[in-house]
Amino acid sequence: MNDLNVDSYKKLYSGKIRDVYEYDQQHLLIVTSDRISAFDFVFKEEVLGKGSLLNKMSIFWFKLTNGIIRNHYIDKKPKIDSNLISRSMLVKKTKVLPVEAIVRGHIAGSAWKSYQEHGSINGVQISPGLSEYDRFMEPIFTPSTKGNKDENISISKMKDMLGEEVSNKIIKASFDLYNFAYEYSKSRGIIIADTKFEFGLNDNNDLILIDEIFTPDCSRFLKLDADGSYDLDAFDKQYFRNYLLASNWNKNQIKIPSEIKKNLMNKYQIAYDLITKKV
Repeated sequence: MNDLNVDSYKKLYSGKIRDVYEYDQQHLLIVTSDRISAFDFVFKEEVLGKGSLLNKMSIFWFKLTNGIIRNHYIDKKPKIDSNLISRSMLVKKTKVLPVEAIVRGHIAGSAWKSYQEHGSINGVQISPGLSEYDRFMEPIFTPSTKGNKDENISISKMKDMLGEEVSNKIIKASFDLYNFAYEYSKSRGIIIADTKFEFGLNDNNDLILIDEIFTPDCSRFLKLDADGSYDLDAFDKQYFRNYLLASNWNKNQIKIPSEIKKNLMNKYQIAYDLITKKV
């Protein structure tokens, strides 16, 4: 069979960043686009090379963490146009669970804002006296719904949605993945302040890790300097969020300056190079 144009496959879903196609009866084809989103808004302008880097990062982590929990990645090149290979992966079909599993090891982003305003995160009281980017004594789990507009929910609400058994498996897998990746990345000069996971169930109702994992789009990266301090000049999508906030963005489509795109990709590349390097 010759390599096919992606349009030869039936598109099942188009997310903020990823497009999902029917590959065959057992597998899906996921193509990671160069689109960028922020604050649940998808921009029409693309960031060249972003999709390929996110795809490579996810594949790296899927292979590395397969012993912690099985994932949907198939280590086989899809039959697709060669110019799309670097942005594509074959995956097993699963029943996608409607929850994002968020693990926070450091207080930042929306968690920091909630802590400042209420002294709590996802309704759970947190010890007073923390500063932004401080590390928690232990990582915390703060789930949300998934969709066009993500909504923070309590663990109790997640258990109502998914059941106690599946929820407990998700929580354990999320902590196991995060704790492993935190130490692994730290040894290479990157701190994973927080991240999110998505899960599905296979035909045997086994829990399977899906979507993406430990990329600059779904994680908050801090660069660890030689003296043990953190470089807070965002090495993830927060750099782009900061640009939008500083420019008083009004939730409309904009022309993203080429310098912002270049700087964003440089930061993504630094995070990728540090994490994937051998030590």
